[in-house]
Amino acid sequence: MMEILLIRHGDPDYENDALTELGKKEAGQLAGALETVEIDDIYVSPLGRAQETCGYTSDRKGQSTTTLDWLRERAIKRGD
Repeated sequence: MMEILLIRHGDPDYENDALTELGKKEAGQLAGALETVEIDDIYVSPLGRAQETCGYTSDRKGQSTTTLDWLRERAIKRGD
């Protein structure tokens, strides 16, 4: 059985495309929660806040990540 986990970044500092102190705490807690979960592949957006969030988990698991540009947020206009 395949499972796909979609995880949003921790609390963001949008102005600096990074995590706030709360976001760093959240990312660390996420990494702890996923520590024993078997994960084959980790894909991440190129945005700094997503990279930073993902880094906590990939570091803890000793696993590399793949950055995919199409995972970046995109503004959608009404009517599209």
